[in-house]
Amino acid sequence: MGLVKVLPSNISNLIAAGEVIQRPSSAVKELMENSVDAGAKNISVNISNGGRTLIQVIDDGCGMGREDALLCFERHATSKIKSAEDIARIGTFGFRGEALSSIVSVADVELKTRRECDEIGICVSYRNGEFKGEEAVSCPVGTIFEIRDIFFNIPARRRFLKSDVAEFSHITSEFLRVALTRTEINFKLTHNGKTIYHLNAVQNIKQRIQNVIGRELTSKLAEVNTQTNLIDIQGFIGTPDAARKVASNQYLFVNKRFFRSPYLHKAICRAYENLIPEGYSPSYFLYLDIDLERVDVNIHPTKTEIKFEDEQTIFQIVLSAIRESIGRNSFGPSMDFDLEGTPEIPTLSQGNSHPGYTPRMGVDYSNLFNPFTDGIKNFESEGFDSYKKQSAINENITETSGSLFNGKRPYSESIGDPFTQHTNLIVHNKYIVTTVKSGLLLINIKRAYFRILYERYMNMLQNDSIIAQQTLFPQEVTLPLETYTTLIDNLDNLSKYGFDIEDLGDNRININALPDGYVNDKESLASYIEQFAELLREGDVINEYTSSVAARLARGGSMGKFVISNNEAQILVDQLFACSEPSFTPEGKKCMTIITIDQLENILSN
Repeated sequence: MGLVKVLPSNISNLIAAGEVIQRPSSAVKELMENSVDAGAKNISVNISNGGRTLIQVIDDGCGMGREDALLCFERHATSKIKSAEDIARIGTFGFRGEALSSIVSVADVELKTRRECDEIGICVSYRNGEFKGEEAVSCPVGTIFEIRDIFFNIPARRRFLKSDVAEFSHITSEFLRVALTRTEINFKLTHNGKTIYHLNAVQNIKQRIQNVIGRELTSKLAEVNTQTNLIDIQGFIGTPDAARKVASNQYLFVNKRFFRSPYLHKAICRAYENLIPEGYSPSYFLYLDIDLERVDVNIHPTKTEIKFEDEQTIFQIVLSAIRESIGRNSFGPSMDFDLEGTPEIPTLSQGNSHPGYTPRMGVDYSNLFNPFTDGIKNFESEGFDSYKKQSAINENITETSGSLFNGKRPYSESIGDPFTQHTNLIVHNKYIVTTVKSGLLLINIKRAYFRILYERYMNMLQNDSIIAQQTLFPQEVTLPLETYTTLIDNLDNLSKYGFDIEDLGDNRININALPDGYVNDKESLASYIEQFAELLREGDVINEYTSSVAARLARGGSMGKFVISNNEAQILVDQLFACSEPSFTPEGKKCMTIITIDQLENILSN
């Protein structure tokens, strides 16, 4: 007997289902897309426990007759394509006929459906991947699809599901991707009986976007409208000041189908060069319309990968469209045309009229003078207060210094006594430069702060004593709806880590307290919250090891904008060298480096 055997249908279906239905959100996506294809005007999605126990999608589409209701669960059964030629011009969401057969392989399923021409509907049920029966039922026109206990027969897959919060976040993402393309449809999403989204039909895309992300964030969008012979691009892009470190509100659609494209994302980011800080990403809602024959959506079962016939040309068109919108809305640097072409005439101070004279600039090294404090929150009054508190608490810092630097540190011999008062030079509020035995010590301020906060939070977490610092006044922040819902569902978890957040409704929150050490300015607050919400959605915060949680909290705290004085710089240096490992961040990046006298001489030798 040979070794090769044909797999039983139940096993082959389980294998195939793993590619199509990867998590509860995959099932939501497939069912919502079927509802759209059915011409529904109202679509309701009801979720329990992140989709683990219940996924219910209700629509008022065309419904199905008995024959179609029974046949739709067969593999490769579809009403969307009829010939090979249809594959080249796919205009519907679904087309493979794999989704429903995959779903019944991994969950208990019940389908109720009725057409307008039928007096009574039909209910079809599957249990454990097997057909259990059909019966006539009374139901409204449309379809009611229920999925219960997803992955009950694949324990390994079920174990690897994230928390309910994380899984529901993925469901929310899929829900929004469909809702943002169909303004004519009413959408509703509930979780554990609580309504999360209720999006009424609107006249245009901008109104739908506003309903999703809120009025304040929508005000920071600029229109994109470009028509070419190859492709039409419409939509909105975020202003440079709305860019965030945590990527959010980034949507690409082609022919009303959501897709991912690192290639086109690069084109969008390139258009923002020199307009947003490095590491930040812009928001965008871009809708591409192209001839169906010029795009291939049949790349992957998830249907989020797209292949264009002429990617390079589309890259350039997207880049030009974004740049045109940026220029039209005056986001880019302005040019004074009245001065263009005029000769630059050097001016010399009185008494220094000889050519080649370079005036000397005096530097005020006063510890009390800081030219950058005007209009910017001072580090001393905000985040650095915690340093001073910590310095007062750590009475043994001097006692510890001897054990910290007894030959165990890589820089110990070169630095000398790290707690000796030195003259510190602050460079662009990014670096501290101070003299040491062997030359110059260069300290990265943010990385140093990262290391200090990490060790502080490690101590707090180990002792279950996270300290929250009250804000002087509650800070109101408007968030993307996805971020907002994640936070509101996790207020108790947030309080465990030092956040005190009040729900104001309409995507708005008040921040009353932050983990000790966080810099309290509005832009930084938004970044903290968005980053922490991202971690909650991934399910990696609540149940991780103490060191990982401490690192994440510290990373958030070190994201703020710092303006520090010489006195504060010395406090930072003292705090850094009191750490168990001052040389590196928890991620292994250098906090400091030494430029030796020999290196300096080599630099200046030519």
